[in-house]
Amino acid sequence: MVRVRLFLELMKRFKDIFTNQQYIYWLFLFMAALPGFFMFFTESTSLLTRIIQIILPLGFYAWALTWARKPGKMFWWLFWFMFVDAFQIVLLWLYGESPIAVDMFLNVLTTNPGEATELLANLLVAVIFVIGLYGLGIAMSIVSLRAKTSLSDKFRRKQRLWSIPLMVTGLVLLGANYLVDKNFKAQDDVFPINGTYNMGLAIERVVKQSKYESTSKDFTYHATTTRCDTVPEIYVLVIGETSRADNWSLYGYERNTNPGTQALSNLVVYRDAITMSNTTHKSVPTLMSSAGCEAYDSLYYRKGIITAFNEVGYKTAFYSNQQRNHSFIDAFGSEAQEVKFLKDKISLMDLNGTNFDDELVDCVKKRLDQYDGGKLFIVVHMYGSHFNYKDRYPKEDAHFKPDNVISAERVYRKELINAYDNTIANTDKVLSSIIRQVDAKGVNSAVIFTSDHGEDIFDDERGRFLHASPIPTYYQVRVPLLVWTSQGYAQQHPEAVAQLKAHSSVPVSTNMVVFHTLLDLSGISTPYKKDVLALSNKGFKPHKRLYINDHNEYRALDNCGFKQQDIDLFRKNNLQFP
Repeated sequence: MVRVRLFLELMKRFKDIFTNQQYIYWLFLFMAALPGFFMFFTESTSLLTRIIQIILPLGFYAWALTWARKPGKMFWWLFWFMFVDAFQIVLLWLYGESPIAVDMFLNVLTTNPGEATELLANLLVAVIFVIGLYGLGIAMSIVSLRAKTSLSDKFRRKQRLWSIPLMVTGLVLLGANYLVDKNFKAQDDVFPINGTYNMGLAIERVVKQSKYESTSKDFTYHATTTRCDTVPEIYVLVIGETSRADNWSLYGYERNTNPGTQALSNLVVYRDAITMSNTTHKSVPTLMSSAGCEAYDSLYYRKGIITAFNEVGYKTAFYSNQQRNHSFIDAFGSEAQEVKFLKDKISLMDLNGTNFDDELVDCVKKRLDQYDGGKLFIVVHMYGSHFNYKDRYPKEDAHFKPDNVISAERVYRKELINAYDNTIANTDKVLSSIIRQVDAKGVNSAVIFTSDHGEDIFDDERGRFLHASPIPTYYQVRVPLLVWTSQGYAQQHPEAVAQLKAHSSVPVSTNMVVFHTLLDLSGISTPYKKDVLALSNKGFKPHKRLYINDHNEYRALDNCGFKQQDIDLFRKNNLQFP
């Protein structure tokens, strides 16, 4: 009986605690303010900015939670901030720094269920933590609303006595920060202001994207060609995925990950090439258009490079091993006369459905088997080295073992690198197979390969993994850029091939040069083509390399967040910075 009474007394105390509105108030305040305390230690902003990031939200939340007698009611009024808090904690776990970016919100909309499942499976600790904490908040808000008790007026007045001065102090410091730091912007640097602002931008971009068909319908390149219609030509653009140059043996990597392309003749390797974005949904559209050297928002009003080839009479095809996601990639790819998204055949519910990039080789082969001369332009978009790496290549192509990754953690880096290198070897196999098939047609032809971006794989003490982080790293931006030309093309256009080779060591941005080089190689002229950005043109000139930040602003490399570790890697590997 004594034990029963003790148990009942203990349960009563727990009930009193969990139904006490003051305890619930403090729990909600802790949950709301938690990311700000984390970010005080993770962010590289000024000390004043990080202090503001604590006291301003803390004062606001403490004050806002007194608006109702039952804090559970205010929990739901503040639910947006709770959602942003949970999202922010997961991203801090993944990237170690930075507020929720616009691209993060857009990735939620454009990432297919299979990719999302793969990623979340490797963020279980962070996901479980936020579900547990903020799930408890939801449960306690219901308890608060159902409880017969409420916060006393005395308690609410007491919290306002300290929260209002704290909030005002935060606002004063916010204003002062604008005076002492010319680069400071609250919408960029202070959480949750930045998260909320970025969500607004994400919605704005989705709305603009939804109107793309009408805003671009009258666009034309006014393209003409300098080539004779009777001369057969084939041009292919192959876009890789998450492929970093440092793991290509063509770029000095100690493992032989490129046996296929290394055996090719007439291949030009560009040693100092970087991407302008570490996200697919930005990098690929700028590779397929002239937006890389103009305002990014010009994408909303123009079509892609396939349209330029269409306008001069080319047969065009687009083959993708990625899933449609209502992005510019879908729109630009759909300009082709033949369009295949291989993942269209996989059900959204089939999260483990896998088809390898080898199928893209079959698509190109079938199209080339039908080729009977004339002009042909093909764009191939690979799935390449997108995580989960082990699912990107057939088992028999696992050259580097062990490659069975138990979890995406630093302790399994050896397995991660083995699996990643296998994806690079598979990309090499696919690319070299496509080039050999094109070469076999015996016509003037050229193939350009580059990747949308690279990847972090626990490479240094920062412990960074994956890509698309708000602040880029060296490994996320350095990508391979290769140009192959047929023997016939070299004989017909020796000056163009000579220029390709002459510029192989020049620092370039892939998103600036690919579009213009393709048009130049194929003899297509348009007001949108710039000879100074065509690697095959004698008018080519080195250009200032830029990075497209989260707000679609073009920033110099020394103004986009690279850390000293990244700068050291640029210089160690003989890449120009900035």
